[in-house]
Amino acid sequence: MRLCVLLAAAQLALAQTAQIPEAFRPLVELSRAAPGEFAADAMLRLEESGRIQDAAARRELVEEAFRLAVSAKAPIRKRFVPGSTYDTSAGPLAQVHNLKLDTWSLQSRAVSDMLRIDPTAARKLLQDKAPPVFDALSCDDPFFYEVGDFYQALGAVVNGAFTAEERAKEEHVNFLLGYIGQAVNPAQLYPLARTIQGASVNNAQRDVLWARFNAMLPNLNVDDRSMSALTTEPPQGMDFILTSMKQRSAGCKNDVQQQAPGTVAMNGVQAKSGDPTPKLDRWWQSAEAKRMLEDGRKLRFSDDGRVLTQADRSTPQWQQRLTDYLSALGAWSASSENSEADYYNEKCSVYIALVELIPQGPQRDKMLEAFIDFISSSPLQQQQPVEWYNQAAFMLERVRINGDGEPAKVQEAFERSGSPILALQAALDKALGAKPFSWVTSSR
Repeated sequence: MRLCVLLAAAQLALAQTAQIPEAFRPLVELSRAAPGEFAADAMLRLEESGRIQDAAARRELVEEAFRLAVSAKAPIRKRFVPGSTYDTSAGPLAQVHNLKLDTWSLQSRAVSDMLRIDPTAARKLLQDKAPPVFDALSCDDPFFYEVGDFYQALGAVVNGAFTAEERAKEEHVNFLLGYIGQAVNPAQLYPLARTIQGASVNNAQRDVLWARFNAMLPNLNVDDRSMSALTTEPPQGMDFILTSMKQRSAGCKNDVQQQAPGTVAMNGVQAKSGDPTPKLDRWWQSAEAKRMLEDGRKLRFSDDGRVLTQADRSTPQWQQRLTDYLSALGAWSASSENSEADYYNEKCSVYIALVELIPQGPQRDKMLEAFIDFISSSPLQQQQPVEWYNQAAFMLERVRINGDGEPAKVQEAFERSGSPILALQAALDKALGAKPFSWVTSSR
């Protein structure tokens, strides 16, 4: 019996793969070998490329991506508190969240993609999506929740996945009413309100939607960090939301965005005399890290603060300084830093800076290989794969925008790395063309 089930599953997998053009089948198999969030992203990227013409194959890709997204390490995307700095434990996580490799973002993207293929199936996917769980945040947290992509998908389904007969029965209105009733966190309010504003309904139906929205507000779980998020960018015409929520929480009054004492906080409230929030663990605090930072600056700047030219960086003196620096870099270990993640991100920042500084040639190639060796041996690849990958992505982007950068060499190093994640990303770029990272084009 078990053998029959396995054979049936194998036949199903072959049938699904058979609908994919032969040139892209290795890409699908590479995707399935990668962690769930990367596999889901790859399948959606393949569908979105327009290279797959068969509607059934496109649908299979999106449905598989939707299922795989459940295994993503991050359940919901978050946004960095405005004004916070990069060189902290939270800094790289801001980029990580903007990669949108969390369950909530990936599944919302799958719904939007399915809408172009099969509106009825898109509606079903949305209904199959589990409600989010919002853990309470404190003012010490440097992030707040960001769920705008889901509500864009919801609005698109409400407007495009109901037949004329269903709309006559107000099924689209009832569908949206159900999601209004599910809202539990302030992060949902502005995106949900925009969905109501953009819904294709008549005035009487919109009044019903707003009535449910207003009735839902007193039942929200409000914490100070989420409340502060509401004050950062209140959309025009939604002042009533902020007014209503201020009765529940005053937000984080001590947010000072790393400014000097006595400055005004991000929500317009004078910071109190206590410790500023959010709490950010800064990098470059250990003796080893401080030395790497200071000596690294000497490789980039002269004693009088002038940026060193390529000619300056070709002298024997600079080359000896680089040799000494690389020796110290090799001796630097995680034991001196607050966490494995801090050590990884700090050291990757050094490698990226060096690849930018070293003139084109064998020495730079060797530095790139050292970077790949370092990240390939990091335990973060299994523990926190998206944060781990973010630094590889950052290296690739920096090389792309560098005037004499060599992105092809980075991608070749990805292919040779032995990492399913890097091999997949290199294959995607080769098959579909390079795609700018979301944190390069937008922070939203």
